[in-house]
Amino acid sequence: MVEYTRPHFRAPLDSIPDAGLTVDLPGGFRGKLYVPEKWRNAKRARLALHFHGDGRVARYAVDQQPEPWVLFHCHWGSGSSAYSRPIEGVGADAFLDTVSSAIKKELPEMQIDRICLSGWSAGYGAIRSLISDPNAAGRIDGILLLDGLHCSYLPEGKVMAEGGAVDSAQMQPFLDWAKLAVSGERSFLMTHSSVFPGTFASTTETAEYLLQTLGIRRQPMLAEGPVGMQQTSVAGRGKLRILSFAGNSAPDHVDHYHGMGMFLSSCLE
Repeated sequence: MVEYTRPHFRAPLDSIPDAGLTVDLPGGFRGKLYVPEKWRNAKRARLALHFHGDGRVARYAVDQQPEPWVLFHCHWGSGSSAYSRPIEGVGADAFLDTVSSAIKKELPEMQIDRICLSGWSAGYGAIRSLISDPNAAGRIDGILLLDGLHCSYLPEGKVMAEGGAVDSAQMQPFLDWAKLAVSGERSFLMTHSSVFPGTFASTTETAEYLLQTLGIRRQPMLAEGPVGMQQTSVAGRGKLRILSFAGNSAPDHVDHYHGMGMFLSSCLE
């Protein structure tokens, strides 16, 4: 689908250089470490470990931050399994060790004091694998899901309007994390559009599953979001926040990634 109603203001990607240090990861995968020049001499910084999408968008988002951030970006293909399998193959804790070692080698004087896992679209697959491991989960401070939390229907392919349900087993790691956020132990910021894939649960449906299970109601609101997005509701408790936005087309979905700069600034609050 195409969409011409909203303006879709986006980062000028052609003007963003392909910067960063390529890091070889176990299993033949790669990531890219990016440190904004203005923060290279910082003693402490936050780490955004982001999965899926053009790296220039994430670099632009980190550059926008008013305080020190470091970015480790991974783009491994299409579909959530392209992100879950590499983490499961090497082990979540070992994966985080590899990222930490790369940062320490490049920035020996910098201390990473907080870690945020960020994922757009299919990137949630890596995040689910990471937070499913208790040791790895204990090293994470917050997660940011940018229109990217899906799961299967039960029975497979049967939409909720026809009596299907979301796969609660696939949702369990995110529900557990949401409970930690509600209690204030961790942070969880999720955004979602109104895109309806049809063959698997939409981000609207997975967000609603979390809210209904936790007994949290949405509060309707109309507000302008980043890059021209139109916010329609907000919900949350403690350090859990779920923001809904209008739009059921591909450009609306992509906007969530391009709005990362604004969402990143508050994902650990």
